[in-house]
Amino acid sequence: MSTAKSLKRPLVLKFGGAVLGREGGVERAAAFVARERAARPEAGLVVVVSALGSTTDRLFEEAFERFGDDEAGVAGHVQAGEEHAVRCMVAALEDLGTPVQACSPECLGLVTSGSLLDGEPESLNSSSLEAELYPAGAPPAVVVTPGFVARDRQGRPSLLGRGGSDLTALFIAHHLDAWDCLLVKDVDGIHESDPNSTQGGAPARLEEVGFGDLEAYGGEVLQAKAARFAARHRRSFALGSAERPALRTRVR
Repeated sequence: MSTAKSLKRPLVLKFGGAVLGREGGVERAAAFVARERAARPEAGLVVVVSALGSTTDRLFEEAFERFGDDEAGVAGHVQAGEEHAVRCMVAALEDLGTPVQACSPECLGLVTSGSLLDGEPESLNSSSLEAELYPAGAPPAVVVTPGFVARDRQGRPSLLGRGGSDLTALFIAHHLDAWDCLLVKDVDGIHESDPNSTQGGAPARLEEVGFGDLEAYGGEVLQAKAARFAARHRRSFALGSAERPALRTRVR
């Protein structure tokens, strides 16, 4: 790989809704992004955001009541949660003086096939995203884009299934040959069992998980489709919290 290409390998960060939905969650996430950018200023940074807190559940309830079996209508209504999260993250980063761009679903160009509510990602507008990340004559930027939402081949709104922001982040990381991808959650990694369970003692956190064991161990914290995508493409990533960065689980 050439030096020029290496310098354009971005970092992909994905923030889950539970992280962003806490009081002050967006601001803390933005501060984390700013620190990551300062640590590697030569690399662009893609920030994938989920809807805040329980927003998606509320929007699904509204959408099914309003649109019924019209999947395009449901998907279009639900994506408002991620669009709001993008605006919040961009505003928080601007407050910190971080060069940032918002990337809409049209800019991202993520195209799906199959169900409009549980689609399979097929392609991505990599050139458009790279142009936002590496503007001519300017330092690499931070680009904030919605997770979970996309468009189908006919341009209709589509979704990647519940938990689909994980898949968005990994799909982007794969197609941009990112130097790393971190899924920021409300847990400090992948555990042997559900860390929120009240049965028995706290389960052991796994330092590393192989692709072959990912679905078995990651089911509580990682979308199954995302796990299968990572395994199929050998896309390494880390999963953990922003508060305890030394305790992440590396998947490879």
